[in-house]
Amino acid sequence: MGRANDRFLTKLNRVLVWLTLVLFIVFTISGYGITNPELIRELTGGVFTRTISLNLHLKLAFPVLALLTIHILIGAKSALTRWGVKQKRLLNAFLILLGIFAAALLILMQYFVS
Repeated sequence: MGRANDRFLTKLNRVLVWLTLVLFIVFTISGYGITNPELIRELTGGVFTRTISLNLHLKLAFPVLALLTIHILIGAKSALTRWGVKQKRLLNAFLILLGIFAAALLILMQYFVS
């Protein structure tokens, strides 16, 4: 069961990397579209106006950070396992708690901080 879980996490992580990369590129372009709208509008053929950039940037912040957090936690699990951490249950519990903490911070930032 442990090997099947590790293979699943590896495959999931590979998908997350590409999805996160695409979202991060759009997130970055939209961020520049807020600060330098003329340049980004010209480079994107008029698709990214300042208003669209601002709306897109605000809507993408949570998904980008959530996917990045999941990617980091999966990578941390793999690294700690390679470094010889033997306590699988303790490691999983630690990473799950760290994930819950990170999710709580993301939700707090997204919905409760103005």
